[in-house]
Amino acid sequence: MAVDRNRLVDLLKQLPEELQGEVFEFAESLLQKSRIDPSGSREKGTPSVRAFFGIWDSGDSRSDDNDRIDADLTRR
Repeated sequence: MAVDRNRLVDLLKQLPEELQGEVFEFAESLLQKSRIDPSGSREKGTPSVRAFFGIWDSGDSRSDDNDRIDADLTRR
């Protein structure tokens, strides 16, 4: 997958400044993962979706609270 780094940076400028760096790191980690085989080899290809589990830490210790997630979803 070819990604134009400058285009990504321009897109991220639409976010609040304090989030730009973190989201850019996250995007780069996803791109890096997409270049690595789930077994850890550096072969090109798309890894299993499971390779992305746990890749991002929101900093919220309750982010995996299913009851809270369900309550958030019903509010919207």
